[in-house]
Amino acid sequence: MLTLHTADASPETAVLVDGAHIAAVGPYERLAAGRPDARLRRWPGILTPGLLNPYGPELLEQAYHPDPREADRLGTEPVFGERA
Repeated sequence: MLTLHTADASPETAVLVDGAHIAAVGPYERLAAGRPDARLRRWPGILTPGLLNPYGPELLEQAYHPDPREADRLGTEPVFGERA
């Protein structure tokens, strides 16, 4: 899935991610215009390099993490169990 990540502290910059790979880093407006099909993720704070957690897939598969567009129906916290 193609996702475009931006943060509140630096809304003019973004990171375009394709699956597990960084596809591009640059100005938000340019990346958003070039890939309007990308799912947008806005984060509080700043974007920084992350730590690769080998157990990440196991943790993520235990819950559904709602998209901000689903917040009105599902909230903003991970959803576990039957609701997931």
